[in-house]
Amino acid sequence: MVANERVANSQHISVVSRLGFWWMEWAPRGKFWTLVVATLLFNFGISIYFFLYNLFMLDLGFREKSLGMLTSALAFGSMAGTIPIGVVARRVGLKNVMISCLVIMAVGFGARVFLFWYPAQLAFAFFDGVMLCGWVVCLSPAVANAVEEPDRPFAFSVLSAVAVATGSLGGFVGGNMPEWCQRLGLRVAGIVISAFEAKRITLVAACVSTALAAWPIMRLNNDTPLRSATWIQRPSPFLLRFLLANACWAAVLGAFNPFTNVFFVRYLGTPTAHLGDFFSIAQLLQAGAVLLMPIVLQRTGLISGIMVAQLAAAAAVGLLATGRGLLQEEAIYCIFMAAQHMCDPGIQSILMGRVAPDERSGAGAMNFLAISLAQAAAASLTGTAFNRFGYPPVLVGIALATVGAAVGFRILCAPRLPSSQYQ
Repeated sequence: MVANERVANSQHISVVSRLGFWWMEWAPRGKFWTLVVATLLFNFGISIYFFLYNLFMLDLGFREKSLGMLTSALAFGSMAGTIPIGVVARRVGLKNVMISCLVIMAVGFGARVFLFWYPAQLAFAFFDGVMLCGWVVCLSPAVANAVEEPDRPFAFSVLSAVAVATGSLGGFVGGNMPEWCQRLGLRVAGIVISAFEAKRITLVAACVSTALAAWPIMRLNNDTPLRSATWIQRPSPFLLRFLLANACWAAVLGAFNPFTNVFFVRYLGTPTAHLGDFFSIAQLLQAGAVLLMPIVLQRTGLISGIMVAQLAAAAAVGLLATGRGLLQEEAIYCIFMAAQHMCDPGIQSILMGRVAPDERSGAGAMNFLAISLAQAAAASLTGTAFNRFGYPPVLVGIALATVGAAVGFRILCAPRLPSSQYQ
């Protein structure tokens, strides 16, 4: 018995030591972890906000068509801001752009929970899209500048896992904080807070967390690797093919992702608190899946691994249309989101590895422009389609489009890549 315990303990120590050695070998160093902290704060706030905002607007009488238009306005704002953000980043540096956009974006998000006139909502959604562009466009080049090329797939996997894990916490807080606010107001001050006002308080707290993400960026020194970037004057053939492939992938994601919480609440009748708990658990599973992606990519290669994950996402969104019951739908949704997020590290690594260091900000901006255009069109189209045809037939169409996007990604990105790393 004692001998068996000693063997088990030695095996446990061996596994721990191997994991420690693996982490020491692959983990990025230096300023990368400052960006991780900023990402944690940003995604925590933004996940609460986007989880609760559509449900907040449902309480005001808005429906899928109107919510789709607001999502499109956000995406169009990102499109409009892409080139100006790229130019400003070249002149003042990535660090200053990220700080400014985070603070201003938080203010814009806060305005949307107090001004309910629909044209004002559209205007602020557009404005927030411009500011969101500053964060998204600058983050990938910042990571690429801070991490050497061999370590980038792992670095992007860590960043994606942190984003998903904090999104998990954000989903839990977003689903439960309104109820916490109501209980706290009643017990501490004897104030009855309505469900609507409790959601508003939660959304404002999410805006504060988003603004706090600027604090770690401020702590970066002036000699940080966040260098200013050069705008790409003539995109390479690879970049053009990549942008087309990624835009198709972004379109199929943008067709359903903005409506997932509405899908669960309106179509499946899920309570808000339960939905927040479920999203938090689902995103923790997604974080684990993202961390496994580098191991998968080592066996399959970047392009093949990404295509397999995209096909898995297509199968999952198609199964969501079957309406098998809440438990089954939740399990299928976990598969869909895990497959979706597993693609992100590989896609970012391909883009940042195939452009010159001083063109990364420009390439990131062009990529974000293509993604925003695709998602704006998709959200507007499917928002109207959900209203007219219901969820099942539209989800089947999205699944078929996802298969096409996966095949297109393989065709457009794989054949002409010279390095065997991407085959």
